[in-house]
Amino acid sequence: MRFMPIAVVLAGLATLSSPVLAQAPAASSSTPQAGATGVPPGHILAEELIDSDVYTADNVEIGEVEDLIIDPQGRVALVVIEVEKRLGLPQKHVGVPLNRLRMQPNGRANLDMPSSEVRSLPAANYNKR
Repeated sequence: MRFMPIAVVLAGLATLSSPVLAQAPAASSSTPQAGATGVPPGHILAEELIDSDVYTADNVEIGEVEDLIIDPQGRVALVVIEVEKRLGLPQKHVGVPLNRLRMQPNGRANLDMPSSEVRSLPAANYNKR
């Protein structure tokens, strides 16, 4: 089974929203460039991540990806996960770094921490504007 790091996937999307500055040409041909006509291989759209079911390292479904928090430079700062009330986990939103998730071919996202660690994460002050 092939795992696709979400950080790699969304890093290319984040560069599209950054201001264009005088730079040397990108070394990697997999990074989307202005005027790209499609989603490069190995990349996904943000909408494919949003609402994905999230499973912990101990294979417990804890909830789903609710949103992405983008920093002023256009990078994904945090992934907001809605932890659903099941198996003793309190219902809350938590923020995790993008590099802690791996997207699976079946559309689910695996979080590289056990459910006990998720339980101990502080609730995020997540309010939609």
